[in-house]
Amino acid sequence: MADLSQAMGIHPSSIYAAFGDKQALFALAAKRYMEVPGQYMVRALAEPTFERFIQAAFYNTVEFLGGKEYPASCFTLTGSLSCGVDTEPAKALMLDIRLRNEAVLKSRLQKAKKAGEFPREENIDDFTRYLSSLFSGLAVQAANGSTRAQLKRTAELALRHLGIRTRSEESSKAPTHATE
Repeated sequence: MADLSQAMGIHPSSIYAAFGDKQALFALAAKRYMEVPGQYMVRALAEPTFERFIQAAFYNTVEFLGGKEYPASCFTLTGSLSCGVDTEPAKALMLDIRLRNEAVLKSRLQKAKKAGEFPREENIDDFTRYLSSLFSGLAVQAANGSTRAQLKRTAELALRHLGIRTRSEESSKAPTHATE
């Protein structure tokens, strides 16, 4: 709280007066995160096909994590991993958000399977956890200092291992038209 009040240039009592307590402030910060920077996955969900969704999910994640606008990591991941023992409510909130995000991902995978776009015989629950682990891994790499270019190469490696073409592979295979 001392760091926050110093960064904002206000007295801690003003923060408590505005938000009630640390937990309420943290919950509000988490909500705001999901409304603004956390929307990178929501944009991917709008893609019409499974392949485009997975591709957009990885590229959007890289753009977010490798950008300069926000800290290089995922708030819902690092926000709970760096909490002390007296912050169980914050950990529980972050876990709840991550589990809800996984449920949305699972729902999109189920939709792809019903549409015949999900060619794998893997268990959807296992595949959801696998993808979630890949996205979390990118967040850890970003927190470790990986550049946007490094994150992009890592994401493209994951896409190739998933059997999904990268954007650069798509653009290099674009049909060429003869000019008259």
